[in-house]
Order: sequence, then structure tokens, then C-alpha cells
Amino acid sequence: MKKLAVFDLDGTLHHTEFALAPAIARAVADITGEEEPPYSLINSLYGEPLEMFCKVLAGTDEPALCKEFAERLQFHQAITLPARGKLYPGVEQMLKELLTMGFDLAVLSNAHREYIVLVTETLGINDFFISLTGRTDEASKTARLAELSRDYDFTVMIGDRYHDIQAGQENAIPAIACAYGYGSVGEHRGATTVDFVEEIVPLIEKLVSR
Repeated sequence: MKKLAVFDLDGTLHHTEFALAPAIARAVADITGEEEPPYSLINSLYGEPLEMFCKVLAGTDEPALCKEFAERLQFHQAITLPARGKLYPGVEQMLKELLTMGFDLAVLSNAHREYIVLVTETLGINDFFISLTGRTDEASKTARLAELSRDYDFTVMIGDRYHDIQAGQENAIPAIACAYGYGSVGEHRGATTVDFVEEIVPLIEKLVSR
């Protein structure tokens, strides 16, 4: 049986707020000339496309300013990720256990691939994954998950936001909701919820054996 475990990145593997919140806050201040937005607002947006961060935090969706925001964010996160970046406790061990069980592993995120590569390489987990799939044109997470899972007998989607749960449900793929991440309880309807990383492998074992 060919098995695939697909992970969201921010709020699922990467404890995003330590490195990304300060980088985003500084990038917003750079383009607006105003005070940095509160981290609580930034944290509520993880999982959304970068353009949404620009619109909500900088108050604009003007392409030139959003491009500048993205450039400033790349500058700042190249500094904050090596200094502050963290995985959730137990993530590396969990990934190793799934590999031992014969799973292929993939990352599926609404972030751009360059960011996914930066995070996974900086935090030392890049080599665990056969695919790092970011936002591509206007393809939804549902469509990208369908493509990833096409050649597998069993696939599971693991994430913390509604995009992840929806992608699993719309592909008839079991979804695991990470309550330790940044999603709300309402976003996890229809998924099986875990409160800690250590619960993921035992839950996947149960799903495979059904």
C-alpha cells in the first residue's frame, strides 16, 4: 500500500509566531511607516495567502505595495528564522516515525514555495519530504491535494486551519486538525482533532487500519 501524509506548515509543523510574527510586523512597519501591528492579529492570519496579510495588516491590496511587503518580509524572515525559528515539540520524531511506517511525506501550504524551503531547511526537516507544494497561481489547496494524492492508496491531511480540513473533506481524505495551532474550534468540524503532536502517529495508525 502506498501511503502519503500531507502536512500544512505554519501552525502544524512550524511554531510560526516565534520567527514569523516579528518579521511580518517589521515588514508592515517598513511599508506603512506606522507602528508594528499586534502579534495577536498577525497570528490569526497564518494559513492565508500573503496578499491577505498585506490587505489586513497594511490596509492595502495595491500590487506594488504588496510586492514591497513581500520583499521586506523575505529580508526580515531570513534574519528571524535562524535566530528564533522553532518546530513544535515532537515534530521531528513524529516525521521519523511516519517514515519508518512506510509513509511518504509532503508539505502543502498556502505560502510560496520559497518560504516553505527556507523554513524546512532552516529547521532541519527538508529531507523528510518528497514534495514541498506552495501556492501555485490560483489553484486551491483542494486541487493541489488532489494532485499530490492521485497515485496513493491512502492519504491523510494534517493541518490547523479550515483550508486544510476543507481540502481533505473535498477529496474524501481523512483530515486531522491540530488544535495546538492557529485555527479555531469551528474550523475543525468534520476532522479528528489532536491537542499535541505526539497524538498524530497513533491516530494515523488507526485511520490506516480502518
